[in-house]
Amino acid sequence: MTVTPDGGADATGRQAELIGHRRALLTRPDARTDTVPLPVALRSLVSATGIAIQGLVRFVYSLLVGRTLPAGFLSATNSAISTALLATLLWPTSIGAAAGKFLAREAGDVELRMTLTHYLARLCLLTSAALGLGAGLLTYFVLVPGELLTGALVALLTVGWSGYTFVRGAHYATGRVLRATVWDVLSFVVAVGGLVLVLVFDLRAWLLLPLTVGYLLYTVAGWPRSRRGRIEPALRAEINRFVAWGVLGSLATAGFLQLTMLLAHQTGDVLSADAYAAALTLATPASMIGAVLSLLLLPALSGAVGRGDLATVRRHTDTAQRTLIVMVGGVFGVLVVGSRLLVAFIWPQLSAAVPVLELLLVATFLLTVSTAASESIRSYSEHGARMVALIRGAGLLVGLGVAVLLIPHLSVLGIATGYLVGMSITGLLPVLLVWRRDRHRWGMLMLRVLAGAALGAGLVLLRSRVPGPGWLDVAMVAGFAVGWLLLHGRDLLAVVRKSVRTPSQG
Repeated sequence: MTVTPDGGADATGRQAELIGHRRALLTRPDARTDTVPLPVALRSLVSATGIAIQGLVRFVYSLLVGRTLPAGFLSATNSAISTALLATLLWPTSIGAAAGKFLAREAGDVELRMTLTHYLARLCLLTSAALGLGAGLLTYFVLVPGELLTGALVALLTVGWSGYTFVRGAHYATGRVLRATVWDVLSFVVAVGGLVLVLVFDLRAWLLLPLTVGYLLYTVAGWPRSRRGRIEPALRAEINRFVAWGVLGSLATAGFLQLTMLLAHQTGDVLSADAYAAALTLATPASMIGAVLSLLLLPALSGAVGRGDLATVRRHTDTAQRTLIVMVGGVFGVLVVGSRLLVAFIWPQLSAAVPVLELLLVATFLLTVSTAASESIRSYSEHGARMVALIRGAGLLVGLGVAVLLIPHLSVLGIATGYLVGMSITGLLPVLLVWRRDRHRWGMLMLRVLAGAALGAGLVLLRSRVPGPGWLDVAMVAGFAVGWLLLHGRDLLAVVRKSVRTPSQG
């Protein structure tokens, strides 16, 4: 085996064996095998199902807690979950991204893949244990003083979520998208079914246990086979740098979102904190789209980079960007215009969540549509990972500064405003950089996006002048959907045709 200038390895080893999805479901994951690639349309559908299921876990959790327990439990539960998720962003989440990138890039050498899997798995175990202990102690001594059980559950949830992100990254890198989604469904059943039992028997101190068990089950069942071996120093250094820069990038995006929940809880305003938790619950499923799309895009782009096929990288980036804007833009627009109706249906006692939800959704849209551009930049080299991390770091610093300045005047609305400002920087800069670097023909596409945004803003302004919610809200949602389809109809047809005709490259 030889090492390439960027720290990777030439494909001089044995190629990974291709196996069927049924075998992949019934056997323990193994870096020596890849599953037969699914067509792009089916792969996207399966992945979208995984996104929906994972988004539903947090949503249903918050819905059941918020609708059945007294005021304060919703924000307290979400704050504890945010503490665990924030801890995982300090290293393990980026290890999952590294698995998606490097296991896909080194598909030509299965022995190296086995060694890399062992190295990343061991790193995940060590860091998640340390961070779980830290999150538990922080909860016990600072966030919820004296609550030993809550601290212990936060620690275990940190370990479970860390393992989940690594296992899911390894699954996507080896083509096990269907297996990943099946286990998403099973973990959802465990988490939600367990929560129902906790609520029925009024075991309020154990609210976090079902969610923790769900993620731990996913981790144990999907932990991949691996083998200890030697990794070239250049490749090890590249992985460590990729992870380190990924930590900064993750903290500045997903970490920022979780941090806003902690800030809202610490304001001491129970009703406002519950309203923020409700808005965050509704925005969280949408915020997960970018994370799962990264799992899809990064292995595909990194594999193409490993083959030296930069034309494929450009083509994948262009298709993914157009798909994100057409599909995700329409969904987010409908949610923003229909936010008053949505909150009234799910959280009728928390109408203050509407403006917060609108800001969080716009911010999450900006972050999500930058996914294709960000992963294109990161797939090229470690320098790309550094650039993305620095952009996201700048967004975090500016957004957090704005939030801190506005909290005394606007309370939780100021926190949401700061998050929007930060995500504007984080979301727009990567798109502009890739647009210029690869000379994409996105000019008319972006003009149509601006027209759609103006339509949505106008409808929201009109809605604010009419008492509600009511049938006018439904009409405005339908009007936005029709307007968006008229603006992006040709792009939508092109995306569908390309997805159906093009085989997946894994």
